[in-house]
Amino acid sequence: MNSEWHKRHILPKGSPLEQRIAWHLEHQKRCACRPVPPKLKKEMADPPTNQEPAIDEYLAAVSATSRDLLQQLRRTIHAVVPEVQECISYRLPAFRVNGRIIAGFSATSKGCSYYPFSGTTLRTLARDIEGYSQTKSALHFGPGRPLPASLVRKLLRARIAEDSRRGPERRPA
Repeated sequence: MNSEWHKRHILPKGSPLEQRIAWHLEHQKRCACRPVPPKLKKEMADPPTNQEPAIDEYLAAVSATSRDLLQQLRRTIHAVVPEVQECISYRLPAFRVNGRIIAGFSATSKGCSYYPFSGTTLRTLARDIEGYSQTKSALHFGPGRPLPASLVRKLLRARIAEDSRRGPERRPA
């Protein structure tokens, strides 16, 4: 066993799949004191997709204009936060990191909405979102004024920063 490597490379409890895979691959190169756990080995061979079929179904049911805007937003979210997992939350397409929802979207009769799933993100970025229609919990956009990737990046980073200040997710025992 390479105890020096183990001292310098501690795998945090509750690490996401990508981090666990990277750690075990490096472990096999540097130490290999034990094999990759069978469950992780299976996940490495057949990694789960981070695209949720229910979101594809949701998008198929909205207008072509809204679908294009929301697909672009979806791609941007994946580009900014590659480890994001898709889900449905409150009947909306949503995106989760480390068990916490960081964003969501919907098509509306007048366009589209972006949801940070936080009561403070939009206030934090008030200057950046001037000119967009909004509510306390949603930012509205449409074909005449889509959300640029730079703004989506700021929204996501602000939202993730809020969660990091709150600490790790608490799951019931």
